[in-house]
Amino acid sequence: MKRITAITSVFKASQYLPGFMEDIVDQTAFDQCQWYLLDAASPENEFSIIEPYLKYDNIKYERLEEDPGIYACWNHMIENSDSEYITNANTDDRLFPEFIEKMVEALDENPDRDLVYAENIMSNNPTDSYKNYTEDTEALLYPCGPFDRRNMIKHNYPHCHPAWRRSLHDRFGMFDPKYKSAGDYEFWLRCLDGGVKDFLYLPEVLAIYYFNPEGLSTDREDLVERKKQEIEIKNKYINSIYRKPGDDIEIYIDPNGVMRT
Repeated sequence: MKRITAITSVFKASQYLPGFMEDIVDQTAFDQCQWYLLDAASPENEFSIIEPYLKYDNIKYERLEEDPGIYACWNHMIENSDSEYITNANTDDRLFPEFIEKMVEALDENPDRDLVYAENIMSNNPTDSYKNYTEDTEALLYPCGPFDRRNMIKHNYPHCHPAWRRSLHDRFGMFDPKYKSAGDYEFWLRCLDGGVKDFLYLPEVLAIYYFNPEGLSTDREDLVERKKQEIEIKNKYINSIYRKPGDDIEIYIDPNGVMRT
């Protein structure tokens, strides 16, 4: 059994996959990982890119007959894997070679933490990779930073490249598939609401987040519905997570995203 399963939903990803697949086999802890690629009935022929990599027995590919949505895909992969740890990897983002190694090491060394996340570089270039960056490279970091439990109501600190203990799903269930792009955010808040301790932050860059104009979390056509879902999630957990002990004032987020009492 591998230490960690990396789950990847594949949909309209042919332009990103060549670099993404290179990132997989370049991982310094590749042998500790099961990489699960689930083709969500993509209309593109991604299998032709993935097939040569199936010579590795720890890369698994499966194709569905229809697209059930990203979080249903994640749930399927998690339910059909058996590793202690889980991470997600998006085809349009890029990983540094130490990503898997650092995630596993952090969870091993911090048994009281159930999730770990690190810094991400933001990029507008889909061909960027770790090979373009050194410690001296000036780059825009995604605004996450050290974990703050109350500020999880404002920011999804784990963002797009966390790793977490599989046992979280035994305790709190699976990702809610009704959400199009914020199902992970809802699940992390559900875990914190249920008593999970603070998440672990690694102050180093381990991935590149491509600001994809057609991505699930950035597509402008879905902006109104996406914001509506985010506000719904925030209001579901705001009073249990954000309020300080002893506060008796109810807090809510209004339709414009403003916190009110």
